[in-house]
Amino acid sequence: MPFSSRWPAIFLDRDGTLIEDRGYLRCVSDVVFYPETFSALRRIKDRYLLFIVTNQSGIGLGVLSPEDVELINNHIVKTLAQEGITITKVYTCPHTRDQGCQCIKPNPYFILEAAREFNLDLSRSFSIGDHSHDVEFGRNVGAKGIFLLTGHGQKHRHELPSRVEVAGNIEEAIIRILKEDMDSQEKEGMIRQAAETIQQGGVVAFPTETVYGLGADAFNPLAVARIFEVKQRPFFDPLIVHVADLKTLDRLVERIPSSVLRLMEHFWPGPLTLVLPKKEEVPDIVTAGLSSVAVRMPKHPIACSLIEQASCPIAAPSANPFGYVSPTTAEHVREQLGDRVDLILDGGSCEVGVESTILSFVEKDPTLLRPGGIPLEEIESLIGKVEVRLREEKISAPGMLPKHYAPRTPIRIHWSEESLKVYQNKKVGWLAFQKPSHGLKFSHIEVLSKKGDLREAAANLFSAIRRLDALGLDLILAEPVPETGLGRAIMDRLRRASGIIPTTQDSIHTFRGKGKGRYTSENLLNDRRLEGREEDGQKK
Repeated sequence: MPFSSRWPAIFLDRDGTLIEDRGYLRCVSDVVFYPETFSALRRIKDRYLLFIVTNQSGIGLGVLSPEDVELINNHIVKTLAQEGITITKVYTCPHTRDQGCQCIKPNPYFILEAAREFNLDLSRSFSIGDHSHDVEFGRNVGAKGIFLLTGHGQKHRHELPSRVEVAGNIEEAIIRILKEDMDSQEKEGMIRQAAETIQQGGVVAFPTETVYGLGADAFNPLAVARIFEVKQRPFFDPLIVHVADLKTLDRLVERIPSSVLRLMEHFWPGPLTLVLPKKEEVPDIVTAGLSSVAVRMPKHPIACSLIEQASCPIAAPSANPFGYVSPTTAEHVREQLGDRVDLILDGGSCEVGVESTILSFVEKDPTLLRPGGIPLEEIESLIGKVEVRLREEKISAPGMLPKHYAPRTPIRIHWSEESLKVYQNKKVGWLAFQKPSHGLKFSHIEVLSKKGDLREAAANLFSAIRRLDALGLDLILAEPVPETGLGRAIMDRLRRASGIIPTTQDSIHTFRGKGKGRYTSENLLNDRRLEGREEDGQKK
């Protein structure tokens, strides 16, 4: 598989890059993060090791103490960690330029130290900052430098050497890095190799904006059968077929209603799957023998390039063992499927983090079969009222089984302090939407969004569940989120992960904001049965 054994890294200047440059900082209350810092770093947090390299000449001048600087550095690292972003190490130069130290930029002293300690691939690494020496810092050892116009950037732009990348802010810089990474993969032939693997009947794991997919040629039944074998997926569960252009739909679907065309124009490429009457040529193994096929056009540039170069639509469920938590990084795929996959394309962390919304047009009225990356409100604003049907006797779309997206550790949404008594001496984790507001103690806590942002929570959901599942806990408790926008998709995944899914009628009430928090007698029975099993286990 095309992975380097060494990690690439990004070396980040502190003031003027991650936080506003407000002079000599002594109090954490004076730290102001740029609004795009968190979203930008989350895009690459699982693909690059992140370092902060900061020159704090105030120490050399006697204006700041080392403790002042350490306080601010620790606050920044802790805040980023709360946002799901890990800083591998912070390097601080305490000198002024006239003190002639070996660690001051553009001397690459700290980069070389990090490369030795963490086995870095500097040729794939970057340094980012708002001074020309931040750019030279990386270029002096073969890394690439990106100059920012935030902080002191506008003031020092004239000092830049020729042919230097310039970005307006940290988010623009990260987008360029990801684009360059894709171009690099393209140049190295990785996407071409993956396309050839697809053409030869192989299976390839690849990134989309939602989660990583496990793909094969949709018109090759034997190749599609391998997807089911690798995932250990039931053959009655249909697959989504991914396309790169609208022309390909002529090979897949019988007709496209005008309302569907409006949705395609507005949301494609993007996390919306449409279920339409299929053409006979589509293999039954793809559709589980149904007369309809689920299609979508992914937004991720690597996914689009793979489909184009393979010259065929690609059938692809999520790249994980059936029923388990969906992967949002290439490392997740590697951990779960290993060498059962012919090739893995690494595109960093998935931007959306939950699967696509599935909308069916097989019957008279458009019907929501699975909430996902496109909120129901946005769909209804274009085409009017949509029916909601999340549970059927016959599976008509991917991800509709009651028990799905599940970790190995039991996960529960509905609980009380009284019901937790059986876990008094057990390890219990807490999956919080925002900062926990109760006084209960847990072995570990994962916060989906400190700010209560549903988009951020959705992007972090599967990674947070995966981290909790890896801790050997006895139980994971999950905090419900508001069931509006992407909150519907989050709650759908949490219910399925816990094995509890509302009936159709309750789904309609809940999903339209009526009777939030209700659940059916069947769900109450499931919870009671679970409590009974827990009590039995305690007795044994």
